[in-house]
Amino acid sequence: MDIGIQIQKQDNFSIVAVSGKIDAITSDGLEGALIDLIDQGEKHIILDLEKTTYISSAGLRILIVITKQLYDDGQFCLCNANDNVHEIIEMAGFNVFMNIYSDLTEAKSKVTDS
Repeated sequence: MDIGIQIQKQDNFSIVAVSGKIDAITSDGLEGALIDLIDQGEKHIILDLEKTTYISSAGLRILIVITKQLYDDGQFCLCNANDNVHEIIEMAGFNVFMNIYSDLTEAKSKVTDS
């Protein structure tokens, strides 16, 4: 199954909505889309996981890569993760160093406050 990636650019940030599974097969496409945004000068990215059904270790690696890229002069956060995806992210310990918000409204308000 292919991954769906929709990018919506706002004034101060971009929202990247992902649908389907983020796994070894689909993770390259997501990583490429996120790196492209950073290369275009985007400093604040919200990853909307509302329609993401699963994330594998390959997907988790992308979260680390993008967090590192934006660590010094930007912000990368997640929102809308379902229970399954949220549990995987927490089991990996990513909730310790990543900003994870319950919904898009909260994520937008936190990104624009920074």
